[in-house]
Amino acid sequence: MVLKFGLFMEWPNPLVKSFSSRFNEGIQQIQLSEQLGYDYILIAEHHFSNYGFSPAPLLQALKIAESTDRIKIGTAAIIVPEWQPIRAAEEMAVLDHFTKGRVFCGVGRGYQPYEMGGFGIGLEESRPRFQEGLEVMMKAWTEEEDWTYQGEFIKVEEPITVFPKPYQKPHPPLWLAGSSEGSMKLAAAKDITPLTSSMMGMDGVASQFGSYVRARKDLGKSVEDLRMSLQCMTHCAPTMEESLNQLPYIRWQVRAQKALTERRVINGKTQAEPYEGEMAQDIFLDRTYLGDPESLINKFKRANDIGITNISLWMDWGGIEHEKLMRSIKLFGEEVLPVLKDLNPPGSSVAKAIASAEVEGTFTVTGDRLSADGG
Repeated sequence: MVLKFGLFMEWPNPLVKSFSSRFNEGIQQIQLSEQLGYDYILIAEHHFSNYGFSPAPLLQALKIAESTDRIKIGTAAIIVPEWQPIRAAEEMAVLDHFTKGRVFCGVGRGYQPYEMGGFGIGLEESRPRFQEGLEVMMKAWTEEEDWTYQGEFIKVEEPITVFPKPYQKPHPPLWLAGSSEGSMKLAAAKDITPLTSSMMGMDGVASQFGSYVRARKDLGKSVEDLRMSLQCMTHCAPTMEESLNQLPYIRWQVRAQKALTERRVINGKTQAEPYEGEMAQDIFLDRTYLGDPESLINKFKRANDIGITNISLWMDWGGIEHEKLMRSIKLFGEEVLPVLKDLNPPGSSVAKAIASAEVEGTFTVTGDRLSADGG
């Protein structure tokens, strides 16, 4: 599986600029990435704060599709517990038709109690709501005859058949955003591409890939030509010094995420402040991808060596200026992408993954441990 790259978009907005201005900047960034040969776009889902202005990922995906020609468009992720799953399945199927199969569907359980609380959902309900919601979405896409569903949280008592069926058969490709052992096992069981974060560190990412490979092997499934996706906070600049000057923007994003987790949000503004236990600078720099083209090529080769086949480039964070982003996207596309695009994980990556240790717990996209529940 050759290495593929795409921009991750969630439109962070520290200064609470207008949605239109922030979104339109994103469209320009996406159009440039398409021109340079990037493979896809990933759209986050966030609500109720300036951490990310991305509350309607499927509507946003449609606008992106209308503004581009070929680039694939994925969600990263639809937070399933916050959706009515039949509506989610219907709208994704319609989007799939409108784009003629350019979309893929990333799903996630979610980890933000503040955002879920706004929908009247407790975080402790997120796992069963996610599992039931995903089952209902799959039934909506694939069942050709009337069906019902009886779950703890989701009940479909009226026999129904859902139309339209997706343009892609049996449904758009699925990704699963998650960092836990349970997420890797679910991805293996349902043939979903896992998406994790480089903020776990490469040893942690290798262990997660190992969990995925072992789960597939235990289920009697093939462990050849596997896909694994990695989200990386990235900035490409002509010099290392210039790239490191962007650290304050990333630090804002990480601190805002921490504020969301702790419900420190006032009038929609995350209280993005330094906190006890922040990641040490040397570890932070190891787990982020800030650098000149040569250094980034070497770091992404290491990710590919452990089995990564898809890179989600998180470049827009913390109010970084649009012009800087455009330069980073352009330089990466011209000097990094051509070197890496034809790479395949080495044959030894699967054997190493099987032998790796497991990582216990659940983590945020910025590497903070949430729990040790394996969910």
